Amino acid sequence: MKAVVLLTFLLLFALPQATALTATMGDSTPSVEVGETSSMTITISTDLPSDVNITIEGIYYHLYFHSNTTRAEMDIGSLDRVRDDTLHFINVNGSLNVAIRLDATMWTPRGEHDDRRTMNITVTDGVETHELNATLRVYHDWETDVNGLKFFLALFPLISIFVGIAFLKRDGMSMSVIGWLIAAVLAAGFFHTPGDVIAGATVIGILKAFGISIAVLFTMLMIFIMKEVGALDTISDVIKRIVRTKEEQALFIGIGFGSFLTSLGVTTPAMFPPLLLAMGFSPFAAVMISVLGYNATTSFALLSIPVTIPAEIGGIDAELLAWKISLFLPVLSVMLSFAMLYLLGGKKSVKKGFVPAILTGLAVALSCLLFVWSALHPLVIGGVSIYVPLRIVGVLAGLVAMATIYIYHRVKFGKPKRSRKRKKIDKRVAFIAFFPWIVLTILAAITSVNEVQLWLEDLLGNAEVISVFADQKVDLNILSQIYTWILVATIASIPVLKPTKKQLNTAFTLWLQRGWKPFVAFSMYFAIAYIMFFSGLEVVSGALVPSEHYVQYNMNLILGTSLAVAFGTGFVYVAGSLGVFGAFVGGSETASNVMFLGVQRSATDQTGTDFMTAYGAHAAAGGIASAITPAKITNAVVLIGEDKALEAKVMRSNTLFVILSTIAIGIMTALFISLNL
Repeated sequence: MKAVVLLTFLLLFALPQATALTATMGDSTPSVEVGETSSMTITISTDLPSDVNITIEGIYYHLYFHSNTTRAEMDIGSLDRVRDDTLHFINVNGSLNVAIRLDATMWTPRGEHDDRRTMNITVTDGVETHELNATLRVYHDWETDVNGLKFFLALFPLISIFVGIAFLKRDGMSMSVIGWLIAAVLAAGFFHTPGDVIAGATVIGILKAFGISIAVLFTMLMIFIMKEVGALDTISDVIKRIVRTKEEQALFIGIGFGSFLTSLGVTTPAMFPPLLLAMGFSPFAAVMISVLGYNATTSFALLSIPVTIPAEIGGIDAELLAWKISLFLPVLSVMLSFAMLYLLGGKKSVKKGFVPAILTGLAVALSCLLFVWSALHPLVIGGVSIYVPLRIVGVLAGLVAMATIYIYHRVKFGKPKRSRKRKKIDKRVAFIAFFPWIVLTILAAITSVNEVQLWLEDLLGNAEVISVFADQKVDLNILSQIYTWILVATIASIPVLKPTKKQLNTAFTLWLQRGWKPFVAFSMYFAIAYIMFFSGLEVVSGALVPSEHYVQYNMNLILGTSLAVAFGTGFVYVAGSLGVFGAFVGGSETASNVMFLGVQRSATDQTGTDFMTAYGAHAAAGGIASAITPAKITNAVVLIGEDKALEAKVMRSNTLFVILSTIAIGIMTALFISLNL
């Protein structure tokens, strides 16, 4: 037996060895620029002559093999698909270098492009097999041609709207239509946008506006009914008993109650002006407080949709984005409080409400910071994470602000003394007056639960999905929208409020007379936003894709890139201004955050700026911009039946606050980046 083993061992050494195949890649991450060529190399070797096959599986158009050579050519272009091709090499002996030319010269550049494609490469001689993995990067480095004319024309629709309302004293509704016409003409005539894309963008904008435009309609109906039955007078009396001075009342309603309702999804400019008039405020103060108060926690409005939707679209950590936004609030919320008091009564009101303004601003800001921090660092007890969900951060912050003002008032003035002239409030009457808002709060809280919201979104299925044009669809999600529950709360409150037939007719008539203007305004401003967003796109084979002009003529990219080029590393100081632009034309911070997400990424990449901090500044500034958003001002003015002169006055008065706030945001952005916050 030992002799047999020894003989076998000697024969193994004496006989030639079986084929030993090896395969390597010169570069496992080859790259090719769109419109150019590049190459990748595969090196194979064998100890004995053998036939070798190389199979390449990946996304490309075609692979050509030049017979009797070691060269192949891979075509890459707009018709790419998943393929696998095999290269055959006969009687390979020793080492062999296989060069594959990557050819993207036939690919017409369409917008910014950076694809990373996995290539699975199998090398075999029938005996041994080697698997090689490569990542092919297909990219195009764009340098946008930025000039003053492009920047001015891209910004011109916004400039026209602002000048028309603030200085020419045109109403917001008519300027929304004029602004849409200007945007459409510029998109078609200068920014290389086909007519079908402009029409499609307009329809999508109107449909996307439903979340606000219809909510405003139904909120106005609720308010008109409450006004007719005297509910607003009762609510006014209750609030006056909680906080007595005009300054405290403005802060309590505008910032505290405003943050609470805004976060539930109610558009306060469509609710507060009649209440504030009933409390004795002037029409200017009523509108000013309503639109300024909308700003305090705008980023957490509609149960944090301005944070969660762009986070989902952009693959961003929602809690981290909320934290970045909250960092700006201690300064912005206090500035907002003082701005409200100054516009209310000048230096006298600022001096009178100095302490409440600081307390209210800090109550909103610090509670938001604390609640968001708990979401980033949840307390784990018994395996259960305890934290405040982003959905209710703004709701709780509003409650904290109202409680803070109330406690301050009681500490300073004590318990209010009974007066024979002032009757005691009937609790039943007060409950009836607040009933629509109580029902709405309960419904909004229930539908904000994630499981409930998902169930409501899926309930109607494709019945609420509208195909607009090309591959663009809009899912209305009617049952999960706050406007549905505002209408439900309104209808459910009628048996409790018990309006007479005459009161209902009066409320409904007033609603029809005034409601259509803010609806049109919100719709047109969203349409403008989507025209700017879609400029430079075209429909190819039924899909909406960037045209060859996209990067050079997309209006939003021009605005962002122009600022990046103009300011360079100083872009941190103006990053927030894009949020103001976006919210001004789009009518909401959510629209601004979604549409300018790519612009901020591009600009921060070009300037080496921290994206998350700059994007947090963008969102914070977008919230502040609600103070001058034409759609919201128009809504508030129309609600109380005032004329366009009041719109101009409010916009001019609030503009200084927005400018100062945007400057403050720029300074804080640079500071936060330097401190790595």
